[in-house]
Amino acid sequence: MKKDIMKIFKTAGFLLLLFFFSAIPIALFNIDYDSFSNSQRIIYMFICDVLYLALIIFSYRKTLIHDFKEFISDFINNIEYAFKFWLVGFIVMILSNLFIVYVAQGGIAQNEESVRSLIDIAPIFMIFEVSIYAPLTEELIFRKGFRDIFKSKWLFIISSGLTFGALHVISSVSSATDLLFLIPYCALGFSFSYLYYKSDNIFSSISMHAMHNTMSILLYLIGVSL
Repeated sequence: MKKDIMKIFKTAGFLLLLFFFSAIPIALFNIDYDSFSNSQRIIYMFICDVLYLALIIFSYRKTLIHDFKEFISDFINNIEYAFKFWLVGFIVMILSNLFIVYVAQGGIAQNEESVRSLIDIAPIFMIFEVSIYAPLTEELIFRKGFRDIFKSKWLFIISSGLTFGALHVISSVSSATDLLFLIPYCALGFSFSYLYYKSDNIFSSISMHAMHNTMSILLYLIGVSL
C-alpha cells in the first residue's frame, strides 16, 4: 500500500512538473522572464527542459536501462511489432482529423498551431522538444507512471490515453468543435498505452512516439521550404 501511494505521488509530481518546472526558477530567483528576448527565452526553456529530462530519466533509470537492453536485443522485431500499434492509432488520427476539417468545418488543433509557430521561430530547439524531450517525458509519465498506478488493463489504457489526449487539447478549447480534437490525440494515446501494456517495454512506445513526432516536424519543415 505504501509503495502504491508513493507511485501515485511520483507520477502526479512529474505530471505537475511537466507543466510548471520552468516557472520554479522564475519564482525562486525572481527572474524577470518578461524582459527576456526570444533567443534568451529559448535558451532558458532549453535549460529547464534538459534539467527536467535529466530528473525524470534518473528517477526511472532502472526501467530505462532494463527495457533498453531488451528492446535492442531484438530491435527489428520489436520495431515491427510496435509499428503495427502506431499505425492503427495513426490511421484513426488521420481519419478523425479529416472529419474535423471537412465535415465539422474545424481548423487544425490549437496545440498543432502553437507547435508550428514555435518551429518557425526556433526549429532546432523544437526538433529537440518534439523528437527527444516529449517522447521520453510523456511516455515515462503517461505510460510507465500510469501503469505503475493502474493494474487493470483497460483502466490503465483508458486513463492513460484520455489524459494524454486531454492535456494536448484542453488548454486551448474555445469552442465545442475544439473538443473533437480529443479523438485524434486520444487515438494515439490509446495506441501507445495498448502497445506498452502488450510489450511491457517503455521503449516500444518511446520509439513510436519519437518516430511520429519526428515525421510530423520533418514533413512540416519540408512543406515550408517548398
